[in-house]
Amino acid sequence: MKLKNQLLALSALTLLLPWSGWKVLQELEHFLRDAQENAMLAAARTLAGAMPLEYQSRLVFAPDQYLVIRDLKRPPNLDGHTDDWPGPGHGLEFRSADGELNVNVLAGSYRDQLYLLFDVRDLTPAYKRTYTNESHADGIHLLLRNPRGLLSFGIWPEAPGPLRLTNEGDGTGQVEGFWLDVDTGYRVELSLPAAAQSSAVSFQVRDGSQDGPMVDPGGNRVAGSLDQGARQQWINLIEPWQGLSRWLAQTVTGSSRAWLVDRQGWVLADSGGITTPGTLETTWLQRLLYRLVAGSRTELVDEWPEEPVQISDEIVRHALSGKEAIAWSQDLETAVVRNAVSVPVELEGGVKGAIVMQSASEGLLLATNRTLGRLLFTSMMMTFGLAAGLWFFASRLSQRVRRLSGAVSQAMEDDLNPAGSHQDILPLVSDRDELGELARNNEKLLQEVADYRQYLQTLAGKLSHELKTPLAITRSSLENLASQELGAGSRRFLERALEGLDRQAAIVRAMSEASRLEASIRVAEWEEIDLRSLVQHCAEAYRSVHPGRRLDTELPGEPATVTCAPELLAQALDKLVDNAVSLTADEDVVTLAIKRESGQYLISVRNTGTRLPEEFQERLFDSLVSLREKRGAAPHLGLGLYIVRLVAVTHNGTVYARNLPVQGGVEFTISLPAP
Repeated sequence: MKLKNQLLALSALTLLLPWSGWKVLQELEHFLRDAQENAMLAAARTLAGAMPLEYQSRLVFAPDQYLVIRDLKRPPNLDGHTDDWPGPGHGLEFRSADGELNVNVLAGSYRDQLYLLFDVRDLTPAYKRTYTNESHADGIHLLLRNPRGLLSFGIWPEAPGPLRLTNEGDGTGQVEGFWLDVDTGYRVELSLPAAAQSSAVSFQVRDGSQDGPMVDPGGNRVAGSLDQGARQQWINLIEPWQGLSRWLAQTVTGSSRAWLVDRQGWVLADSGGITTPGTLETTWLQRLLYRLVAGSRTELVDEWPEEPVQISDEIVRHALSGKEAIAWSQDLETAVVRNAVSVPVELEGGVKGAIVMQSASEGLLLATNRTLGRLLFTSMMMTFGLAAGLWFFASRLSQRVRRLSGAVSQAMEDDLNPAGSHQDILPLVSDRDELGELARNNEKLLQEVADYRQYLQTLAGKLSHELKTPLAITRSSLENLASQELGAGSRRFLERALEGLDRQAAIVRAMSEASRLEASIRVAEWEEIDLRSLVQHCAEAYRSVHPGRRLDTELPGEPATVTCAPELLAQALDKLVDNAVSLTADEDVVTLAIKRESGQYLISVRNTGTRLPEEFQERLFDSLVSLREKRGAAPHLGLGLYIVRLVAVTHNGTVYARNLPVQGGVEFTISLPAP
């Protein structure tokens, strides 16, 4: 992985900043919640403990079964529909013995007028007109007890519709109502006289059309407060505790609401509606973010009914079992967050009811969202800023390293004059950081390498110059000695000395040739030629020099015209062909080829047979490097490929060698720029 990518990956650690901010925000939100919960619980405990004695007594001595009369906002239309009733479905429930008949009853009042609503679940209603005996029809037997006496009403209609009932005893006390069939059974809505508000009621709903468990003498399924022996189990009608409701309203704040519920969850007192903050709508994303911050502690639910008749939530069940409870909820559409708490009301050693409190606020969600938005914006900007800064720093650092690496490579590959120019080539030598120190160390190293290379390049010329005079003196001395009378043994040693001298002279000539070639490069004559002709003429000369060897050519059909020094290129080819011939067997093939590729003319000399050692391929073209394992009579100083390299560089080209993948062998290639 590149340096800048490593630093960029390292910058990912800056994501810990928004994560830690998220955690801090969660802790802040939990702290605010805990503070509000504790305040609400303390207020609820205070209400439970400071309740007026009158209402404590009412709770303790409350009848076993009663029905709270709800205040109605307007007189309900006697049509059997529930839209005029608060909390429909939240009433006293009665079931038949087999559970097939279900009755839910509600009571309400408007201006001293009493209303009852019976919601009966009976999938097969049967009317009086169907049977000759009304005891087989569906209906309701209603008893009403008040200080004036006992009233009895039988509701056995022949069909759904309006009802007008009279007391079965003396025909007084008229009752109006309506019977409405619904999908689940039927509803009966009744309007009773004003005096009925201080009454107690008892009723029995009869299903006379179903076969099944018979629970009354007539063989009908029944449900209600009248059992089969016609014993009355009276349901007391009590009005809401308005005095306690006013006391609660004066005690709690406007942003909170309190209820007193009995052991069945019936609301006995209500402080009134909550002063709702502005109903500011929030987006689904804001609500989702808040739920992520709040965790599973907040449920998305609709608010409670405006005037609940019965509260049966989980927190109420906990309180009625003697435990305090807390619940959080969030409105489905707005920014309102609600906190509900419940505490038990313990009197006479037992739980007689519960205080339920609820508060509503937009502040918690909005503050959390605003804080979250600012936190995310700030942290993400810091993260992106840090990442961009690290990326810029890494890019600049990587660029400096690449510049230094490229300059060092260029200096190492500059065969003509690597020394003396490295100060101009190497960047960063004046920088004062670690890369500057590295550049200065590379500069020193390149200077030493350049000095050593210069020494090797001039060594051959110096040696040839210094050895010429001693060799001439030695040769003249040996020749003078050869003219003297010598014995057979002395003559043999003299011949050996002359042979060694010839070899030394050949070495000196080879070194002189390299020196002369280096000098001739600067004065070489350049002309425009066709490389095909040059290679073809050289190949014919090589065939005549090596008559027993196979030497092929591969030339293009189109002219390969370049401006070059033909003599220098011919000498380079001489060195390459000489290597190929001398290092291979007689049956191996040597091929000279020319081809154009990517704007370059490639002149290659390849041979089958021997291969180059992989570890020496980079050093082949250095001065005084020879890898010959089989040495002949002619000395080899390792200057031939060095001369080839000098020629290629002089022509602004390159030279390289590679092992052939098929059938073995080696290919040397001189690459020259094509016009």
